[in-house]
Amino acid sequence: MTVELWSEEDRNAFLTFSDQLYTPQFRTEDQVELEQILMEQHPLSHYFQVVPLVVKEGEVILSRAVVTLYPDDPVAYVGYFESKPNQAAAADLFAQAEAVAREAGKTSVEGPLNASFWLGYRLKVDHFDKQPYFTELYQQPYYSAFWEQNGYRNQATYYSNHYVPVDQTMKKEKYSHRYQQFLAKGYQIKSPTKQTIDEDFLAVAELIQERFRTFPVFKGIKREEFIALFGKLKQILQLRYVKLAYDQAGTLVGFLISVPDYGTLLNKKKLGMRTILRFLWKKYTTRNYVILYMGVKEGHEGLGSALVYALMDEYQEHNIRAISSYIQAGKVSGSYAFPSVKQQSQYRYFRKEL
Repeated sequence: MTVELWSEEDRNAFLTFSDQLYTPQFRTEDQVELEQILMEQHPLSHYFQVVPLVVKEGEVILSRAVVTLYPDDPVAYVGYFESKPNQAAAADLFAQAEAVAREAGKTSVEGPLNASFWLGYRLKVDHFDKQPYFTELYQQPYYSAFWEQNGYRNQATYYSNHYVPVDQTMKKEKYSHRYQQFLAKGYQIKSPTKQTIDEDFLAVAELIQERFRTFPVFKGIKREEFIALFGKLKQILQLRYVKLAYDQAGTLVGFLISVPDYGTLLNKKKLGMRTILRFLWKKYTTRNYVILYMGVKEGHEGLGSALVYALMDEYQEHNIRAISSYIQAGKVSGSYAFPSVKQQSQYRYFRKEL
């Protein structure tokens, strides 16, 4: 086996390596994004340097990853990690990633993180029999052992809650109380409209930056970069299942964004007519939703429960079942969960001191 830097000749094999490991319904890697990262053409590329690595046996790739280096950050990040079930190959890859980190003067290595907080991080560690929900990153069951066997320790735990459909039997009293409490104070909780969505999107972008700054591995980005990354989100929303909260002055102070669960449908490089028709069918008929983002401005504590109630009301009307994605263990956002959790998926984020 040999460990080497990615070369232009490896591009296609590097990009499509994950296709060998997953059947189509379990493929969550964005190969367009990965190619932009490799070619330093991504909207965020100016923030970091990347060092792609491959482990080969002859010309066959066994493992690959991308090491990301930020100029003023003592941590090196390993992401886009994929490997065949070959422990020795994974060990060689991690060893080379750590050598790159040491040479760059870094004091630790973390991951998995795909170049940026905004592009995806964390490792799935259970429920591998379930097809991934929209935006969930799916990885092989043996990856967790690979990280741990090479000296990486769990730095943070996350979970996704899978809820039963919202119905009249669900206990909602505390949420209803908060909702009425904030309305009595003069707050407005409503959904965006086609006329307001562009303005609302920019307001949410600013509040997300403010509220997510305390998250591990968070790094701020410019407004235009946020729009480049997430602008298409507006096209896939069902606006009634997005809730925005405004204070008495009309300032956005909270948001709760849920989207139809498209699964891996939108992960294709090109969307043919059949895929577009399936997308439209899911957008307008599915009863499965993913709660992607939630945030409340400091000084408006309790507003999260009011937002949850407003969304639950909409969900109950249409018998919606939801997944609340990537909640960090110990964070207050976990307390805003719907009352009835059917299943919980877990994820980990690892760290190794050099």
